[in-house]
Amino acid sequence: MSGIAVVDQPTGERVVIWHVSVGDGLESTMAGAWVLPADDERIDGLIAGRLLVTTDAAGGRFGAGADAGALATAVQGEVDALDRAFTAHLATLPSSRRQLVRPRWPRVPAAAAPALAGDPVASGALTVARWVSDLLVAWGEIEGLRLSRPFLLAHGGEAARAYPPSWPQDGGATTGAAA
Repeated sequence: MSGIAVVDQPTGERVVIWHVSVGDGLESTMAGAWVLPADDERIDGLIAGRLLVTTDAAGGRFGAGADAGALATAVQGEVDALDRAFTAHLATLPSSRRQLVRPRWPRVPAAAAPALAGDPVASGALTVARWVSDLLVAWGEIEGLRLSRPFLLAHGGEAARAYPPSWPQDGGATTGAAA
């Protein structure tokens, strides 16, 4: 997976693209930003092969991308499911072994926090890109906690997952509601 492209078109003349790179499923970083004329030939190359997350303003041109709100819901849903699996495992232990410490699940941001970019036209895309990055950082922490507990491997397998299972898994996926 080559990562995510958050795309905004805040004006008819400008397109803003922020890349969020996804590591081995356990990290996420803001990787690059472009503010380009709407007719710039580099746009297609900057979004090719990436999972698109589009703002409402960009949805008309680029299509409805993967939904950042759905990512937040999916990450929180996995936390809830893993916590239930932990509780169920704890209940199977003899009372003498029930001192197992509950994982400290990371906070999952339910909404984007407004961000100001150096170029104000890029602030909308930056807001969504930071939210997606924060969600993927939390996801990486969750996967680390899951993988470090053998009894949680049944929930998701033995390998780190790049994204929650209910979110698009590849760069060709651009369906879903706009962010």
